[in-house]
Formats: sequence, C-alpha cells, structure tokens
Amino acid sequence: MKKLLVGLLAVLFAVVPAIADEFPQTIPPVNTPPQVYMLHSAYDICANNDGVGAQPNGFDLQLDGCIGLPAEWRYEEYAFTGENLKYEILVRDCNGAQDVSYAKITVDGYVEALCTQIAAPTVSLAGQVPALCGGVAPANTFSTTYDKVYSCVLTVEPSWYGPKSVNIQAYDQTNTAATQGIAQSWYFNPAVIIDVDTNDGADHIWYELPAGQTVVFPGQTTMSGNKLVVTNLAEGGVDLWAFIAATDLTDPDHSGARCPVSNVMEAETALDYRCKIGTFEQDTWTDMSNKVNTAACSATSCYAAKPLLAGGVLNMKQSIIGNQQSAECQFRLTIPTECTGSFTQGKLQVIVKAV
Repeated sequence: MKKLLVGLLAVLFAVVPAIADEFPQTIPPVNTPPQVYMLHSAYDICANNDGVGAQPNGFDLQLDGCIGLPAEWRYEEYAFTGENLKYEILVRDCNGAQDVSYAKITVDGYVEALCTQIAAPTVSLAGQVPALCGGVAPANTFSTTYDKVYSCVLTVEPSWYGPKSVNIQAYDQTNTAATQGIAQSWYFNPAVIIDVDTNDGADHIWYELPAGQTVVFPGQTTMSGNKLVVTNLAEGGVDLWAFIAATDLTDPDHSGARCPVSNVMEAETALDYRCKIGTFEQDTWTDMSNKVNTAACSATSCYAAKPLLAGGVLNMKQSIIGNQQSAECQFRLTIPTECTGSFTQGKLQVIVKAV
C-alpha cells in the first residue's frame, strides 16, 4: 500500500508545470564617442617648407614673403600659401585607447590632412584635460589606457581663398566622431591692398614757398604743404609693415638743370620725412633713401626703403599699419647749394609687407 501511494504522488508531482517569468533590463551605453582636447598650437608663418617665404596675393612686392613679428605673432587669423597651422591634440576614449581610430583636419567640411599619432604629449596637460569615464581616466594626465596623442599639420594651398572653417576631428573604430571637435575660423590668401592719397586731395605732394618768395633758393629748406596718407585696405584683417623710398628728382623742361653737379637732384641728399601711425608720431626727421629692387626685406629695411617710423617712437619699433587704419607722412626738402632747374618729376614709393 505504501509503495502504491508513493508512486501516485510521483505521478501527481510530475504533471505540475514549472513556473517561470522574464523581465527586461537595460544597461547604459558602452560605446561612447571619443573626446578631443587641444594641447598646443603653433604657426609656421612668413616662410614655407622650402624656406623661400610665403606668397601673399594681390601685391607684386609681396610675392617673396612677409615680415614676421617675434614668435610669429599675428593679431588676426589669416594665412598665406605655404604657411603651416600646427596642432597637438589629445583624444580620450572611455572605451580604451585601442578604440581610437584616427584624427583629421577638415577645411569647410572637406578632409585635407590626416593627423599623425605620437607617443606622448610634448607639452604639459595641466588644466587642459578633465577627469572622464567615471573618474577612472585621470585629469591633466596622459593615460596610455584611454588616450592617444596626435600631431596635425595643415599647409595652406594656393587654391584656398577667403574665410574658411578649420576643424580637427577624431573617430573611433566604429567611425563615430567625437561629439566636440576643435573648430577655428581662418582667412586664407587675403589680398594685400593699400590706398595712397594726400590729406588735401591733391594728386601730388607740394612744398610751401618761403614767405615773400616765388622760388626756393639753393640752400633753403621748405616743408611739404600736404601729407601722404597710406591706408591699409587688405582683406582678412591683415596688418602691414610699411616702408617709404623716393626716386631722384629730374627736370622735365629741358632747361639745362644742374644740382649740384648733374641734371638730377638726389632724393637721398635733398629729402627727409617723418611719419605718424596712430598715436606714434616721430619728432625727428629721417633721411630719404632710394629703392633698390635687389635688396632684401626685414623689419628695418625693405628694398632699401626705410620704415615709416624709422628709429622707433617710445620704444615702438614696428612700423605697422593696422587693418583699415592709416599712416601720415610729411616731407622736408633742402635744396642743395649750386642748384638750378625745375625739378618737378619724381616719385614717392610706399612698400608694404604682410605681418
């Protein structure tokens, strides 16, 4: 009887169905996009990779390069053909450094340069990279677990012109882009343009006659009655170094001129100038020079022309005309002794170089 009861219970238990249920669960995303941080930027300006100078557009004397300030500073973001924009970036990926695939530079959305991975940062990360990935990726410290560092170099091409957006972007193995890139606005290959006029609208520089005289006598000195005005109209916010020179003066009237030993009045002997840029105005006069096409250009001389503020003013040695700003120059003429003729033919020459 007991055996039968046990067998019956076994049958009853066997036919009772098992009870089970399912319930959904979710976890946070694991594939997070990389993050990009600028570590350092540098600009190779006023000289291209061949060392022969950048080539700004729009002005023939500009073709052999610009004149750089110390540390290659510029006050606006513009660049000419052959100049380099250089960046060092850190890419941090919470999925691990092995998930970082590549970084690139785009110009107006077009891929122009791929970045090169380097072993480690060459500059301090202090204050540049926050703690990420739940705090496991350290702040301001390079982590081989989460980080890769890239060097990105963009060389300006001759076909690029006008305002452009330069963007540095990083991607992971799924080709997911960083949620934030590094974007900058640049003006490429701006035209260098100047306007040269006088402050009274005259089409030439004229000189005052001494009181009661109808001519200037040899040995006398007279000032220009008007001033030369040079205005920087360059595109893209370009600032301009400015220099001045003059041709010798000649007599177009065939009157048999002599001054003092030939028929030419030498500008380097007879002419002086002083200029004003903004609040920087020279009190002293500077001897004029002749332009020499084969001479080199620097901050102190360009084709033998002299800076507008030759010698500097209040320790301001840069003769730079700001964008959309003007400079004024006045002239002093000293007639050599033993000089006769009508020396009405001559030119003042203004030479500018992009900063």
